[in-house]
Amino acid sequence: MHALIRGKVGLCDVEAKRVMLVGLPDSLIFKDESKLSPYYIPSLLIHRDSQIKLLNSIYGKMIENIRNVYPRLTQVVGGTGTGKTCTTIKFGELISKRAEEEGVDLRHIYMNCKVDGTTRYVLYGNLIKKVVPEIATRSLSPEEMLRQLVDFLKSEDRFLIASFDEIDYFINMNPKEHIIYDLSRIPEMYPGKPSPVIGEIFISRSLKWHERLEPGEKSTLGIGIIEFPIYTSDQIKDILERRVKEAFQPSIVEEDALDLISDITANAPVNGDLRVGLDLLYYSGKLAENTGFQKVLPDHVRKVYSEMNPTITTEDILNLDDNGKLILLALIRSLQSNKSAYIGLRDIRESYNIVCEELNIKPVGKFEEHVQDLIYRGIIDMKSLTELGISGASLVDLEKFLNNLTQRLRRGLDEK
Repeated sequence: MHALIRGKVGLCDVEAKRVMLVGLPDSLIFKDESKLSPYYIPSLLIHRDSQIKLLNSIYGKMIENIRNVYPRLTQVVGGTGTGKTCTTIKFGELISKRAEEEGVDLRHIYMNCKVDGTTRYVLYGNLIKKVVPEIATRSLSPEEMLRQLVDFLKSEDRFLIASFDEIDYFINMNPKEHIIYDLSRIPEMYPGKPSPVIGEIFISRSLKWHERLEPGEKSTLGIGIIEFPIYTSDQIKDILERRVKEAFQPSIVEEDALDLISDITANAPVNGDLRVGLDLLYYSGKLAENTGFQKVLPDHVRKVYSEMNPTITTEDILNLDDNGKLILLALIRSLQSNKSAYIGLRDIRESYNIVCEELNIKPVGKFEEHVQDLIYRGIIDMKSLTELGISGASLVDLEKFLNNLTQRLRRGLDEK
């Protein structure tokens, strides 16, 4: 998450080259850094068994008579970093495997509404690309896309469970798109007949997005809600211990360091967001590695945590498109140059144009919409058009935090 900062605190750049020693691993600290990624899904998910069982109880028996079943809609609800996405994707893997063993062609498709599209046209187009890439969608309306999808599945005797993550974000951004209406009424394409789309799972942080739905849409969602409570400190430690075994060389992370990360993650202001715990673990390891330590100590954790804002994670940044990242970088530069916690929209636009010129990129036309998107994501605070800042930045050393965020943005741009 938070790249370590040069300067006042004297920390090495996270991207510094490691010393290669003959006959030794590439890293004396890490074994496999990818196991600390927010996108990595372990083979075994602990402390979410009951949620997987609930999902299986809803959809598992449908496999036995899959050609004669009707869709079931389920809502998965919980705060950030509570394992909603990992659990849903893992369930999708398990039920697809079980279906295959029973000779049924059932796929689970995961859609992230922040990444896969914030309009019906784009979202349904990307859904079709994941399921049936050979279908051309350019000339189709959103409704025609869904019908083409259903017709293809029926003709090929295939079946689908589709999960829509960040549905609350989509509805808040585009309440008039009415995708709940579209998706919940797929069975009405062929009234009275079973549907090859046997399930739809909607993943959100809360149920507040229901307030933006029309009464008819609310009623179609039903009452199937699976809640994900925040992780306790002990649960977080259990999960991180398993990640430590996969990601670090043996006996590298001190027990006290792991206890500290677990306690920080479980309590305010992090409030159980496991993504922050993973970031803390990763960057504490990087600090130990780049300062020549052979173990990850509590002091490394404290140093990293003092330089981070737990309201913005690595995943938040990687989920931005390039324009979102560039606008965020422009905002950071404006805040730094003005030495202020807030800046005006005009200043951000000027800074953004300079960033685009430096990178030889054409500025995006819908600048304000991208700024609004960053506000909806909780990355930018907006008091007025002349007062925009970084969420939570007023709670930490602003210069230190912004330098930190700049490093992560550059890393995010490099990974695109």
